[in-house]
Amino acid sequence: MNWNETRHRLLHLATGRRPGEAEASPPTGLGDEPRLTLAPPRHRPGPSALPERLGAPRAASLCIASGKGGTGKSVVTASLASCISLRGRTLIVDADLGVGNAHILQDVSPLASLVDVVEGTSEVRDVVVACSGQIDLLGAGSGVPRMADLSKYELHLVASGIEELELDYRFLLADCAAGISSQTLDFARACDAVLIVTTPDLTAMTDAYAFLKVLHARRPECTPLLLVNRARDEEQATAVVQRITRVAGRFLCASPRFVGWLPEDPAVPDSVNQRGAVVLLDPAAPFSAALRRVAVGLLEELGRTHAKGMGRSLLEGIAYPERLA
Repeated sequence: MNWNETRHRLLHLATGRRPGEAEASPPTGLGDEPRLTLAPPRHRPGPSALPERLGAPRAASLCIASGKGGTGKSVVTASLASCISLRGRTLIVDADLGVGNAHILQDVSPLASLVDVVEGTSEVRDVVVACSGQIDLLGAGSGVPRMADLSKYELHLVASGIEELELDYRFLLADCAAGISSQTLDFARACDAVLIVTTPDLTAMTDAYAFLKVLHARRPECTPLLLVNRARDEEQATAVVQRITRVAGRFLCASPRFVGWLPEDPAVPDSVNQRGAVVLLDPAAPFSAALRRVAVGLLEELGRTHAKGMGRSLLEGIAYPERLA
């Protein structure tokens, strides 16, 4: 059953609408002002091509998360996408569904987003936009509170579309909302690997441990990856890692794996203000050099995992009535 058939059957289940009955067209509620670069959807093969591709490999997925906001998670995602996409086509999923801003660092302003998917006016593949190089973006809504707490039915709509899309990509990066909401943990559980971004700030470290604790309860077999951002030097980054791993080892009997650190660098805010990835706008910056080293390690990590498909895993985790085959 393809995504379109799934969506219409779910609408029938959720609303009692008879098959073929016209759907309402509610306002999109994007909550984002128009920007200079309007990005039309990227054309993709129709769902009719899906049955012949059931055995095709799915995108290796990485969830980029943090215990609290302000750790630089989206900045890291944008630059990681630029590095990783050199190895294959990459999709960024802005999984911060209520306050999405991944489009800003790609310098695009999507005409539609996952808000439209949830409201039933668009399919997931129709809101994907092309960015630079081999990067595409699946944008979220900005300033749409209800998107931060989707129903199982609505999350099923999103997951079904991603399940189709991930066949077209080699890598998928999920830029998740900060914190430990159930929705963020759903994305973290569904990805092949989880990268937790923290800083030397005490509150950031405390919240990074809180995320580790909740993720461990949900997915005890997972060994999260830890990245220290905005460190003064390697010594400070090492101290952060030791502190987090010591507490995690004591209370969880499990610790994250350290994958590297990124320095405090004035090139970062400059690049954000220019609406781009640091590694593209200032490739010689210390942040860019460090990020490229981290990207190499993450590619090796993803290469060791079996890509299960984030969309498919999301679907498997949704206990929706009358589960669709």
